[in-house]
Amino acid sequence: MNESLEAAKRRVVEAARDWRRTLAWLRNKLITGIVVAIPIIVTVWVLNVAYTFINGISAPFLARIGLRDVPGLGFFVTLLFLLGLGFMAANVIGQRILHSFERLLLRVPVVASVYASVKQVIDSVKSFNDVTTFKRVVYLEYPAEGCRLIGFVTGQFYDNKLQKEMTSVVIPTAPNPMTGLVVVVESDRVIESELTMEEAMKLIVSAGLVAPKRKVIPP
Repeated sequence: MNESLEAAKRRVVEAARDWRRTLAWLRNKLITGIVVAIPIIVTVWVLNVAYTFINGISAPFLARIGLRDVPGLGFFVTLLFLLGLGFMAANVIGQRILHSFERLLLRVPVVASVYASVKQVIDSVKSFNDVTTFKRVVYLEYPAEGCRLIGFVTGQFYDNKLQKEMTSVVIPTAPNPMTGLVVVVESDRVIESELTMEEAMKLIVSAGLVAPKRKVIPP
């Protein structure tokens, strides 16, 4: 009798252990599925938002001519419109037309402030993405001795009041290099770096994970 009770208890304990293992296995698979699904869901969501926004630009115009219910038509009409603007901006006559329209917008009080602010942001992003605006990669010693920040030299000038040559350096933040600081420092305090623009940008975007491959010379 006692042996049968002990055997029954063992079976119950083993069943409970198997159930816990099954739950742990299902939990791990669920977490793995969530990790795999998040990039896909985010990508689909971004594409859906972009499609809805682009399609909605031409929606009022298409609604007036009775073509609002055609699926995808607003998206392609907006793309054709953007392509037309691109062709206009690439030739002299189109540039004159766009400049005239821009001057017209800048005369409207409220519209002028909004348009000028947005255009300034876009121009700044374009300039930042153009690596030709950066002359070289340098280091600045900060915040303590032996610590160095990566920066990009954007220009040099001579300050008559200080009687010194100054260098303007952009210090990008990681992992988003679209933001950062502009530091004007004495030229003799700028430390030259052998990093290329591409190596420095990878180092910043990856937060130091993608380091340049250099041969280590023992001291």
